[in-house]
Parts: sequence; C-alpha cells; structure tokens
Amino acid sequence: MITHKAEWIEPHSHLFVPSGPDQNVVEVERDFSDLEEKVQDLLQNSERAKTIVKNSIATFRDRYLTPEAEACYWRELFLSWADVSFQPEPWEVDRDGKEKIRGVPFETFVCV
Repeated sequence: MITHKAEWIEPHSHLFVPSGPDQNVVEVERDFSDLEEKVQDLLQNSERAKTIVKNSIATFRDRYLTPEAEACYWRELFLSWADVSFQPEPWEVDRDGKEKIRGVPFETFVCV
C-alpha cells in the first residue's frame, strides 16, 4: 500500500510500518511529490517490494481486515454507539396488528 504521510491519527494508523524489516506500507509526501521516485525505487528493488507486500498481507488482509474482523469492528462500533445514543424500539406493529421486528439484523445487512 502506498499512503501519504498522516496528518491525523486514524483507527488503523498504528498498524502502518513505513520503514525497517517489518515495513508494510510505502509512505510518500502529502502532495505525492515523491511518488514517482518511490515507485521507481520499488521497481528496481523487487525483493524489497515483495517483502513490503508480504508484510502488508500478513498485517492487513490476513489479520485486521478479514471479513470476521470487519464484522466484529462494525458490531462493536454500533454497540458502543448505542451506549451513548437513543435506544429505538426493536418491535413495531404492522398494518394487520402483528408485531414484527424493525429493520434487519446486522449480519443480514452486512452479508447481502
């Protein structure tokens, strides 16, 4: 992954390793002025590029961005938000006078 230097901290910022043997991202200037130079360096040093890719896959795809991890993140976000937000009524009455659940379960929404 190629990313510009961070201007603020994001939830995943701590995962970026921009240098060293565990490097998993390529960091460029915020205006991308050194992008071509960095890409050319990676093209000329394919072993280094492969190491960065391998580290990136191990960190992001195979650990923090799996479908399970993403679902867990969103579930926790919604549950935490519910602690500080209003609590809607989960049931409503339809036109026939029958109770039915409002909305859809999170997993149903995410997996569609």
